Amino acid sequence: MNAMDPVVRRRTLLAAAGVALAGCVGDDEEPDREPTPDEEREPLTGSWPTFAHDKANTGYASEIDGPYIEIGEDWVFETDGDITSSPAIAGNSLYVASTDGSVYAIDPYVGAEIWSFETAGSITSTPAVADKTVYVGSGDGNLYALDADDGSEKWRFDTGGRIGASPTVDGDSVYIGSVSNAVFAVDRSDGELQWRFDTGGSVLGAVARAGDRVYVGSGDHSVYTLDPVDGTERWSFRTQGNVTGAPVVTDETVYVGSRDNHVYALDADEGDQRWRFDVNGQIQGSPAVTDETLFVGSSDGSLYAIELNSDDPDGRWRYRTGGPITASPAATATNVFVASTSGNFFAIHPRDGADVWRFEIDASIQEGPAVSEQWLYFGASDGAVHAIRSG
Repeated sequence: MNAMDPVVRRRTLLAAAGVALAGCVGDDEEPDREPTPDEEREPLTGSWPTFAHDKANTGYASEIDGPYIEIGEDWVFETDGDITSSPAIAGNSLYVASTDGSVYAIDPYVGAEIWSFETAGSITSTPAVADKTVYVGSGDGNLYALDADDGSEKWRFDTGGRIGASPTVDGDSVYIGSVSNAVFAVDRSDGELQWRFDTGGSVLGAVARAGDRVYVGSGDHSVYTLDPVDGTERWSFRTQGNVTGAPVVTDETVYVGSRDNHVYALDADEGDQRWRFDVNGQIQGSPAVTDETLFVGSSDGSLYAIELNSDDPDGRWRYRTGGPITASPAATATNVFVASTSGNFFAIHPRDGADVWRFEIDASIQEGPAVSEQWLYFGASDGAVHAIRSG
């Protein structure tokens, strides 16, 4: 694996003043900010409305670049708990959840709160936003549907167990997993149960929805494929470790990481294994998949780039981050972004693994970003949302 390591000289395009800002904002009292009126707040270029960008969990926004030159931290928004999930971008608002039990709508330009909604449990997953509704799961066991404009509750659905999975929205359904060892399909309009499928372990990753199938991983080491209409099982595939991340589906292939140190490629129709790749450590998050490359983080502290042009893929490169990676990477047309529990956020060139920039905070970063054309947003164990922008 060492042969894949890029020979690079670390160069930081982030100005020194920007790094210093990252260290000092959290030490000062957060300034009072007011959100820009909704009618004056322009939508961001590029949306990231759900975990891993889309309902197939690809983590890939091919139409944007993301911030990559003259970057700096523009603002910090503080909550009363850790942030262990990705934010979501929809229209002219940013949505983020915290272990303080609340979900927040934030002005993405100035970092001011628009509204917040408090649940009765810790929130460790990413909200999903569709058709002016925010869906979010809570540690209190409920899936909530909130009005995206004012945060008022539309309905709630009780799963019977803590929710650590992010919801997936498609058609008339919201799909959600729970530590009740089940995945649920819930009617978007009224929160009524459509079907339930029981697995042998906790469901902590988002469902992937592609074609005429639903794909989900479980703590029982398996990946399941279900009928979206009634939840009946089409096939299952067993790995040798817990599957805590979300499956990714693209080009009739299911990609999934396991805590058995492997990422798997499976036939989406039949569930047959096409290949597997050893990453020298456990995989907690989800891969990001572009047209040519799969990117996945490992507990060995490395981001791996794996070519997808054969049934026996080669590792293109390996990038060491200085700490275990629990976050799911995010890819754009020209960059791949990944966070490390070392407190570093990296922008990397996807073809050769060369540095684009590195941004450091004094906190652990456990999940990936939401990315637009000029902005990147992420949360951390310091309880804050950090906004990085191209200058």
